[in-house]
Amino acid sequence: MTRSSSTTPAANRQTFSWAAHWPQIAWVLLDWAASAFSTISIVLVVAYVEKIVFADNAWGVPGGVVWAWTLAAGILVSALAAPWLAAWADRRQAHKQALLLSILVGSIACLFLAAVPPTARLAIVVFIATASVAFDMAAIFIGSLLPRLATGQQADRLSATGFACGYAGGAIALVLATTLVAVRESLGLTMTVSLRLSFAVMGVWWLIFSLPAVCTQMGIELNGQQDGESSDTSANALFAFARSLFDRHGVARSLGQILVGAMLVLGAVQTAISQFSSLALEEFHLDATALVRLVLLVQVIALPGALFIGWLSVRVSRRGSLFLCLAGWAIVLLLAWIVRTPAEVTALAVLLALVLGGLQSALRATVSSLTRAGRSGVTFGLLQVGTKLAGFLASVLFGSVYAATGHPRSGLIVLLVQLLIGAWILLKLTGRSTVAGDDCITPHP
Repeated sequence: MTRSSSTTPAANRQTFSWAAHWPQIAWVLLDWAASAFSTISIVLVVAYVEKIVFADNAWGVPGGVVWAWTLAAGILVSALAAPWLAAWADRRQAHKQALLLSILVGSIACLFLAAVPPTARLAIVVFIATASVAFDMAAIFIGSLLPRLATGQQADRLSATGFACGYAGGAIALVLATTLVAVRESLGLTMTVSLRLSFAVMGVWWLIFSLPAVCTQMGIELNGQQDGESSDTSANALFAFARSLFDRHGVARSLGQILVGAMLVLGAVQTAISQFSSLALEEFHLDATALVRLVLLVQVIALPGALFIGWLSVRVSRRGSLFLCLAGWAIVLLLAWIVRTPAEVTALAVLLALVLGGLQSALRATVSSLTRAGRSGVTFGLLQVGTKLAGFLASVLFGSVYAATGHPRSGLIVLLVQLLIGAWILLKLTGRSTVAGDDCITPHP
């Protein structure tokens, strides 16, 4: 009996610790799950669209233009749907239900993409756009759950851990998918069939690893109170929150300005990420193996890069980490004009990887730290709307400049200008004051 009493408390403490951290682990797995779509789409889906489905310029434009405009269409739909879905989730306190719906729609769209033949061009474009919209909606509710799990410096750590885990998961999913394509001959498969099967891997991965989060309780708000359902309508709640962002003073106005800067920056960055694979295919004629190696290199380096930016935000300041990431992105877009050899492309990919997840992680933590209780969904919903509108404009202009000049690099100036404007807004606001080691916004009289 003495032995039993001496070992039980330690065992209980270990079990309690695991249970206490499980919501954070389940939340991190959401980034792990969603990353399969982001990595496989920018490598295999874009290659499928450009080299197989639209290889013969079936719609009168290059496949790269179709890819850019497909993404633009998805961005526009995301911008229209995000605020209403987010406001509904806040009103009903149904963030996890909205998250599950987004994941189901996205993963099913991936499976349909795998099911239809390459001759079904319109269906392929629709399924890609649908999956992209679902991916964007899921990102809203991943972000909206962060304030319920961590605040202040803990939010920086958890956000960075999520992005780092996402890079690991994305790399593993991409290896699985590309291995399936690589061994297709031994399995008696054609290139087209193996690519379509890889899209099924993408959808199944996304769904399976998201399930722990939708089955885990994450319903505690920042004030420690359980959320209550609001009797207001989604439209009234949305417009009331949007109006509050235009107050002359206060944290709400500061949040609105931070959102504007983040929208411009993320719109430019997300457009750049989606187009770099197309640039690599068109400008450097990389084969599938080389492109996969390049993306895996980015994933591997981005993992410690995201963790380092999270550490820097905690140890130094969030503003310092933002400045480093924004400067890195500006340099990436500038150097993308002048790289000419595969070795230079690899060096550029390494630089991009170092600031890739850190910027998004720092911005997610910044917005989370200013989010009011009961408004996390609509806050990240509005961020997503603005990001998608900024990305829509950037994608349309990028595709139009590409179509007019015939050179993909020409569209980079659009992305650089948008990034610099957003960076100026963010750095101006986050530099106002620092409280307890965490960059906060202090309203001025």
